[in-house]
Amino acid sequence: MRLNYGVKLCEVLNWEAPAGKSGGRSICKLFGNRKLRLSFCAQLQYTKRRCEFVSNRGFSFMVYVLLALSAVFSAAVSAACNWFAGWAVLWQLPLLFIGCFLGLVLLFLLVLVVSCLFVDPKKLVEKPSPYFRFLLNQFSRLAFDLGGVRVHVTGLEKVPRKGRFLLISNHLFAFDPIVFYYAMPWAELAFISKTENFSLYIVAQVMRKILCLPLDRNNDREALKAILKAIQFIKEDKASIAVFPEGGTSKSGLLQPFRNGAFKIAQKANVPIVVCALSNTKAILKNMFRRRTDVHLDVLDVIPAETVASLKTTVEIGDYAHKILSEGLAKRGVATAQPS
Repeated sequence: MRLNYGVKLCEVLNWEAPAGKSGGRSICKLFGNRKLRLSFCAQLQYTKRRCEFVSNRGFSFMVYVLLALSAVFSAAVSAACNWFAGWAVLWQLPLLFIGCFLGLVLLFLLVLVVSCLFVDPKKLVEKPSPYFRFLLNQFSRLAFDLGGVRVHVTGLEKVPRKGRFLLISNHLFAFDPIVFYYAMPWAELAFISKTENFSLYIVAQVMRKILCLPLDRNNDREALKAILKAIQFIKEDKASIAVFPEGGTSKSGLLQPFRNGAFKIAQKANVPIVVCALSNTKAILKNMFRRRTDVHLDVLDVIPAETVASLKTTVEIGDYAHKILSEGLAKRGVATAQPS
């Protein structure tokens, strides 16, 4: 069977040809040499597949930068002190390298802490801060890389790259949001979180600056305000909203019935719902800095905006999403409860 590599290339690039023209032929004209065309297409296909597993292996860019700076600085100090002239360099250089690396990590954390001093955690922010989002993304990757956490991601190609969406997931542990910032830093997620989290220093400041919203579970009026603000952020293209519809962490590990009010966001904003499943995040804190922890993030499915609109009530949407999540967790061997 003959393969049209021009068409395959269009699929990889997610490119649509002009009306009345063949996408495959149009792209193939860019490559006069057939071997070059096949090689380039194969490489792009490999790159697309690799995107799904980019979080599974190797260190993050931030760690490599800190390692490189530590190596340069320690080598420069060793040369300036003429340590290379003696055998002592065999232990002095590694110690200096480790010291430099730890110092740079502490410097990064200090920058984060000082930056938070200028943020009012009680003030609602209307405009997202790229600076704080960068700090959060880098902190997430740095913490997981140094803590021995491996995030195994599947289905990442399903997440929309154009337009906003509502992301939902099961909730097992306090570190769950960090998993998403680690795995999809480009998604510009803003979580709806319980009000208690907005009283935590640094956490509150960072959450405010990336448009996370507090939700008072004991006050329906305040909860409605958070839902309406989330709808506004999506419509104004400021952030995609993420929520744990169980309403809290599952102490038993079982998937709990959903609080369906959160699905009003997708319904009113007319956006798709990205359904994700997390597993083994409870082991992160227990194993951190001691042994490797394998965390799984599965993007199970995307419920199109048209399907969301066709479902009349948030209860129907919730049941639909709960079924997808239940089936996804079952494949991981996780038992689930039935939706109410």
